[in-house]
Amino acid sequence: MSLLAQTDSLSLKKAVADFNKALIAKDTVVLKKVVHEKITYGHSNGWIQSKQDLIADLYNGKISYNVIDQYFDGMVMEGNMASVRETANINVEMNGKPLQFKLKILQVWVYKKKCWQLISRQSVKI
Repeated sequence: MSLLAQTDSLSLKKAVADFNKALIAKDTVVLKKVVHEKITYGHSNGWIQSKQDLIADLYNGKISYNVIDQYFDGMVMEGNMASVRETANINVEMNGKPLQFKLKILQVWVYKKKCWQLISRQSVKI
């Protein structure tokens, strides 16, 4: 792997980690930076959120992320696009009800405005 590819790989892994930390912290400043305007954020039950929905639902308490333990399963980088596959244990509260999920997740990232932005995400229950 070239030095540039290693640097890109590290910056993408950091973006994924920053995104998860921002979900837990409800950090809308970070989320507005790392979430693409045209995101489709798919949950394991078929629920799809836009960028506005994702941020609003965190803000209004519809969903609160408590723990996101992720394990990288693989990453493919091609130009300014990348896909990340991971396995995750996620603890959330949905409308005040605690829920736990073990998921397989596919994220698609695009490098834009000098940073990685999440443009698509889909999860399935294991």
